[in-house]
Amino acid sequence: MRSLPRRRFLQQSAAAAGLATTFAVTEPVRAKSSANDVVRVAVCGVRGRGMDHVEGFLNQPDARVVAICDADEKVIGSAMKAVADRNGSDPKFYQDIRKLLEDKEVDAISIAMPNHWHALATVWACQAGKDVYVEKPASHTVVEGRRMVQAAEKYGRIVQVGTQSRSHRGMHEAIEFLCSGKLGTIYMAKGLCYKPRDSIGIKPDGPVPPGLDYDLWCGPAEMRPFNENRLHYNWHWFWNTGNGDLGNQGVHQMDVARWGLNKMSLPRAVSCSGGRFGYIDQGETPNTQSVLLRYDDCLLQFEVRGLNTPDEAGVKVGVIFFGTEGILTMPTYDRWQVYFGPKMERGPGGQGGGDHYANFIAAVRARDPKLLTAPILEGHLSSALCHLGNIAYRVGRSLEIDPSSETILGDPEANALLTRAYRPGYELPTLA
Repeated sequence: MRSLPRRRFLQQSAAAAGLATTFAVTEPVRAKSSANDVVRVAVCGVRGRGMDHVEGFLNQPDARVVAICDADEKVIGSAMKAVADRNGSDPKFYQDIRKLLEDKEVDAISIAMPNHWHALATVWACQAGKDVYVEKPASHTVVEGRRMVQAAEKYGRIVQVGTQSRSHRGMHEAIEFLCSGKLGTIYMAKGLCYKPRDSIGIKPDGPVPPGLDYDLWCGPAEMRPFNENRLHYNWHWFWNTGNGDLGNQGVHQMDVARWGLNKMSLPRAVSCSGGRFGYIDQGETPNTQSVLLRYDDCLLQFEVRGLNTPDEAGVKVGVIFFGTEGILTMPTYDRWQVYFGPKMERGPGGQGGGDHYANFIAAVRARDPKLLTAPILEGHLSSALCHLGNIAYRVGRSLEIDPSSETILGDPEANALLTRAYRPGYELPTLA
């Protein structure tokens, strides 16, 4: 593995230090140039992960949560109360993100909607002059991720992806150690997602519950009969809306693995095997999955194990880097440890957190995307690795990749899965 260019590592470290229907382009939000400016944030999707977004931005002295957006009115209570308690007044509520994006009092949106909404919401927001913090995985498909990168560049927006390890001091220290050469040549990284997932069972289709705008919830995805099992959180386990645990929890570890290998492109080849074992339910995505991504000079392995399984070198949800002189383990989002030689003699280690929301707000106020620790390009590439693994699983064969065009060679069926069909009114905008 070639060393991380010094300039790029210093840029990343400097950023981490700062932790302590298509829309026509409208009038852009006011540029943030004064230390007195407060970034006005709207949080979109607040039932689960979105509540962390609400709390995260409420804790920023240079940000103010001014609006909540969710297609399901029944889930907004906790978010509305948290904002009202902190601000002393109720935030605005929007059920339709399109109406939210027309609000010129909103500077930035934070997206914790289901995966199938990430790209469309981001592109629309960029076109409406808003900056964006978008949850992982950045996209639902490979094509969507590249479109998000293009939108951020075309409209000059700050777009951060919610892979928060990128803002943790401990992870930056670990990457610096990998680049030091003390582990010899790094020939492989292995990401692990050993996270038990119970059966979701089988539930019948039924009527749409009151308060839920199901058309909005489906958005760009195919509208299937309403089923409670395809709604809150369990949408992760259906291809129409989610990406399995490889693209859910696993994208965090995939991102760190690619970061440590210093790869800024897709691999040359991808293979994957697995299945949904241990129970029969309505879920479609595998709960057991082994992915191999081949670069010219190294390998990136990834394993998802949704049933009970022991750790590997003390890691259950994390990353292991293999070098010719030893290994480096990352068993958490912010901790690392080195082991040298065949006897696994303990070497250096470290730990240190950070504030990903603060990093985003700092970049927005400075109008400088270079300050971001997890810019949309990084998020796109890591998400794309997960998508490629899932595509190889779905078609049941190895794939040859053209990294320059981000396409799959000689396999029309697999290549078609790089994108999706969009419902009328929710098409992903072209940005030619």
